[in-house]
Amino acid sequence: MSSGVIAVTQEAIDTLCSIDPIMGSYINKVGPLSRDTLEDPYQSAIDCIIAQQVSGKAAESIGKKVFDRFPHGDPSLILSAFEEEMRALGLSRSKVSYIKNIAQTKADGSIDWEGLSKLSTPQIIETLLPIKGVGLWTVQMVLIFSLKRMDVMSYDDLGIRRGISRLYHVEKVSKDFFAILHERFAPYQTFASFYLWHASMEKEAIPFPES
Repeated sequence: MSSGVIAVTQEAIDTLCSIDPIMGSYINKVGPLSRDTLEDPYQSAIDCIIAQQVSGKAAESIGKKVFDRFPHGDPSLILSAFEEEMRALGLSRSKVSYIKNIAQTKADGSIDWEGLSKLSTPQIIETLLPIKGVGLWTVQMVLIFSLKRMDVMSYDDLGIRRGISRLYHVEKVSKDFFAILHERFAPYQTFASFYLWHASMEKEAIPFPES
């Protein structure tokens, strides 16, 4: 798998700090952040399915086994593999099905995975959502960690909502409040997500900045 790194730019830091003092204070406390990427969107989609509802450590372990067995997510190997063999790698029955569905689109060419980067974010969502088992969260993670889109922040991501709770001292993150933040953080919602994920790891609410 071809991997890389996506790092928060100084321009994004300056912008986020100027438009939101709460986010800005946390950014100044934490400093620049970066995340590993998986360059190929097809492989990234498989990796995101693997990561669903398991810990980061478990996802990494299972992902290594899956991609060792199916180099580059080879669709012909995935489609010919027995369910029991794939489950022995640590995948649930539903995840085996979803990964096979993704592999099928690669094998039959029904999705031009190499051409996704030429599409707009809404077009990519419209293209990938019809794959059975691929939900909006999965597409959003592909948009961030493979296609490096800057305008992605997922309400469906528990870590994002937990991070908002820690930073903004709200017990329940409503869709309306999320929408306000999503609009406020434009055009760097993705980098704001990096800080919200980081904040989600805090055990308690983060003190508001002193005025």
